[in-house]
Amino acid sequence: THFEPVQQSTSGVPATSYYSHHDGRIFIGTGGKGLLIKSDGEPVRQFRSFADANENYISGISSYGPNLWLATRNGVLVIDSRSGALVRKFTTNDKLPHNNINQVFIDREGNSLIATEATNIYSADLDQGITLANIEIAGAMRNTIQQGFTQATDGSYWIATLGNGVFYIGADSVRALSYYDRMKSNYCYSILFDSESRLWAGHLGFFSRFDPRTDIVSVYSTEFAGGGDCNPNAIYESSDGIVFIGTTNGLIVYDRKKDLKGAVTPLNNIVSITINDSIYLWQKTLSLPYSKYVVEIDFVGISLSNPDQVRYRTKLENDDRDWSDWDESPSVIYKLNDGSYTFSLESRNEAGISTVSAGAFELIVRKPFWRRWWFVGSSIILVGGIIIMIVRLREENQRKMRLHLEKELQERTREVVRQKEEIEQQNIEITDSINYARRIQSSILPDVSKLKESFEDAFIVFIPRDIVSGDFYWFEKLDDDRFILACADSTGHGVPGAFMSMIGSTLLQDIVTRKNVTKPSQILSLLDEQIFSTLNRNIDVGVSNDGMDMVICEFNLKTRHVRFASAMRPVVLIMEGEPVYIKGNRSSVGGMAYTEKFFDDQEYYLSEGDSIYLFSDGFPDQFGGVNGKKMKVVRLKKLIEELGDMSMDEQKDYVTNFFYDWKGDHEQVDDILFMGIRF
Repeated sequence: THFEPVQQSTSGVPATSYYSHHDGRIFIGTGGKGLLIKSDGEPVRQFRSFADANENYISGISSYGPNLWLATRNGVLVIDSRSGALVRKFTTNDKLPHNNINQVFIDREGNSLIATEATNIYSADLDQGITLANIEIAGAMRNTIQQGFTQATDGSYWIATLGNGVFYIGADSVRALSYYDRMKSNYCYSILFDSESRLWAGHLGFFSRFDPRTDIVSVYSTEFAGGGDCNPNAIYESSDGIVFIGTTNGLIVYDRKKDLKGAVTPLNNIVSITINDSIYLWQKTLSLPYSKYVVEIDFVGISLSNPDQVRYRTKLENDDRDWSDWDESPSVIYKLNDGSYTFSLESRNEAGISTVSAGAFELIVRKPFWRRWWFVGSSIILVGGIIIMIVRLREENQRKMRLHLEKELQERTREVVRQKEEIEQQNIEITDSINYARRIQSSILPDVSKLKESFEDAFIVFIPRDIVSGDFYWFEKLDDDRFILACADSTGHGVPGAFMSMIGSTLLQDIVTRKNVTKPSQILSLLDEQIFSTLNRNIDVGVSNDGMDMVICEFNLKTRHVRFASAMRPVVLIMEGEPVYIKGNRSSVGGMAYTEKFFDDQEYYLSEGDSIYLFSDGFPDQFGGVNGKKMKVVRLKKLIEELGDMSMDEQKDYVTNFFYDWKGDHEQVDDILFMGIRF
């Protein structure tokens, strides 16, 4: 082997890093003299120096493609490997956390990882610049990654730091390996993942070797090689598996072919068995009377090559579900009740070779007498006899209680039947009265056939909620050409509403036929005054606020002129196929006294085929549909548009069926009145 001293070319400045290029050239980084090069057959010469003194201190060299990546004290320099020309420079101005770079590591995929002071991993790319990996490797102190990257065969990374140990970064996990995991030190100056998937880390005066397959850490001193400290990045594995470790006092060479100490398995032995503070001699089987026991078992796995690295795991069948985790403790404690237990011990050495001592001994804790078969059988017979006696006594008491309750039930049933018959009779009388009231109300309402005498196409949908209705309609033919019609919704429904409808019908008949008032707005004004005076003649019983919402329409059958006034109810006109929605005045008829009310007339000339629709609020207020919500006026408008060119008889059937389909299983909330007239 030929050695050529580098100091002759650097005036005594030491070499701090090197890189063997694939074309045979060797690049040498120095501690102040820039970058040197050694080619075959040529002496060491200067390849590139920099104006900045910190850039001439090169602590790491890597290569990717045609470029060299240099780790300096003034950032990362990327130069052309042939000409030495500067390609790019990365510093804190490019979002690096520090300019003092210890190593630039290029993995198998070409990613450039930067070793410096940081709590995260930084990567450099010629196009994208500095990027921050989404991995945090924070420890007890700020991380200094000292020549610290190596890549395992599965693509995972191992990162050595000064003060926080070694970090493992896998595809989906991050793990720290430190002094608490039996590493010699948290300060790691060099790192290597060898061909046998073992991790090497260099420390001051020691180096550690970790086997991820067994979780065993082996620590070795450098005293046999002069006690030197491991140099930064001074570790290498040759193609034949020999590991070279550079120290301040020379080179350590490890040849695994000559390492035979791991082939000897530990020898297991049970040292002592302590049961409730009493020591028992080892026996194949220990049988104890029933009690609660604390059992401590001490054992040892003898491995003369490295006794401190022996690990144990135990299993107590009938108590442990599975083997325990590997542990260095040579003892185990169990809290046991009655049962049969078999203790097993397994130990392994630093190389992960184990030996099993299956069925080391059997421990039997006998059952208590109350769990023996004879005691259990006697207890079952005794308890069964007692249960039979109790059951028979309970059956007799229940028979007496049943007879008493049957007698009481018969008496109370007779009373309930009597009261039921009285209530049914009262309901029949009340229902008969209401049905009679319906006949009276029906006789007061005008005959619908008279409406069809004046309008060939007209319909009325009238559905009281409670037999009698607060909604009512009224119409009268004034002469050959004029016809007046009212659609009204009284306060309340049922019997109270029916009283209001009768009052309203009577007053309308009086105002129109006797007083000859035919203008709709005047009719509403007079009706408002007369309802209030009619309901409040006796002030001693209180002031009534009852009233009604209604629409009064006056038709000229010859000219198709319609004039109407509305109290709180809208009117829908279908003119030449287009719907026109007209709101009424914001005042009801009757109701609150001493309030200013205003009713005005609205007038339209309709064409042949045009229609007018009047309705009470029972239709839009009805709950139903898929979601059980109110129909509302918007849906009612859509219903009117759906009627289209149907005849009025067809429209009546359609509106009625729609109402019952919409209501479904919901209760009817109010009286229903819906009127339609077509010219």
